[in-house]
Amino acid sequence: MIVCDNASADDSLLQLANWAQARFSDSFVRLSRAAVNEGAALPAGAAMALVENGANLGFAAGNNVGIRLALRDAGCQYVWVLNNDTVVKPDALQQTVDLMAGDPGLGMCGSTLVYFHAPAEIQALGGAVYSKWTGRSRHLGAFAPLASVPADGRALALQFSYVVGAAMLVSRAFVERVGLMTEDYFLYCEEIDWATRGLAAQFRLGYAPLSTVFHKEGASVGTAPGGGSPLSLYFLYRNRLRFGWRFHAAFVPTVLWFCALDIAKLVLRRRWPQARAALRGLVQLPRAVPVTT
Repeated sequence: MIVCDNASADDSLLQLANWAQARFSDSFVRLSRAAVNEGAALPAGAAMALVENGANLGFAAGNNVGIRLALRDAGCQYVWVLNNDTVVKPDALQQTVDLMAGDPGLGMCGSTLVYFHAPAEIQALGGAVYSKWTGRSRHLGAFAPLASVPADGRALALQFSYVVGAAMLVSRAFVERVGLMTEDYFLYCEEIDWATRGLAAQFRLGYAPLSTVFHKEGASVGTAPGGGSPLSLYFLYRNRLRFGWRFHAAFVPTVLWFCALDIAKLVLRRRWPQARAALRGLVQLPRAVPVTT
């Protein structure tokens, strides 16, 4: 297990280090991002590594440090990217590994995401569908009862545009061919960018229905049910355009139109901080959007 800390502002890093030291003792190691970038590898037998990134690098860059470290272990065939606001069932990881091991054509695999505070309600059945016309995504199975989880996820996975990033298993072959997550989004759209590049490289997306992950949605950035924070809305709208420019440039005008409609609704509801943040995101048009691997 590798935990990457993006410069936590409270004492959570110390608490985590103390917990890991007590639980794993000599099989726990602490590393800096600089050490990882210089080629540090996990010591033999390490059960947990805590990587101090030293700054808030965002979702992709923060996780990429851990992915680089994990893949320096020649025996590592899969990497499970897991949000810090999730709780998993004991067999959640094994369910995804078993599915991917049985189908080498799969590059990414999603889990059944369930709302932590409403554990009988689905957040997503593994993945989502993206509209290049609107720039919006729709989580498959969202708000359906947990009892509606399918026994077999193969048919549903054919609909995926991407695997929802709160819990996504990726194969070593996928990372080596496609590259790491693109880092210039900071927050939002990293997983659809990754999946889009993976699909172009002929990988398919999978879904393991019995892999259950409970998600405290938006706990890190204030996007829990009830409305997004200004910070989250800034990156949401900025990155809708950023992703559109990168992969579907011809549809950027319609994406802008739908974004403007959303902002108008915020104004009508007098949600001024959110409206201003979303508008700032829209005017931050990228002059260049290179893919970072």
